[in-house]
Amino acid sequence: MPLAQCPICEKSISKRAYACPGCGEPDPFHRRVKFKALSTVLWIAAIVGGLYLFWVYGLPMLIDLAHKL
Repeated sequence: MPLAQCPICEKSISKRAYACPGCGEPDPFHRRVKFKALSTVLWIAAIVGGLYLFWVYGLPMLIDLAHKL
């Protein structure tokens, strides 16, 4: 198990620790913050991609369908 130093108290702790057992610092390596930012970026990309696909493919089909009625 890889060990690293806590940025607050500089004790050796596991890199997978959710809190430092020495000083109690929650998320000492900011892993949750990075994951949340990456998750947000991926969700925004998925929504923008979905809107683009609807604009390019779905909207013209709806317009053609409306003209046929």
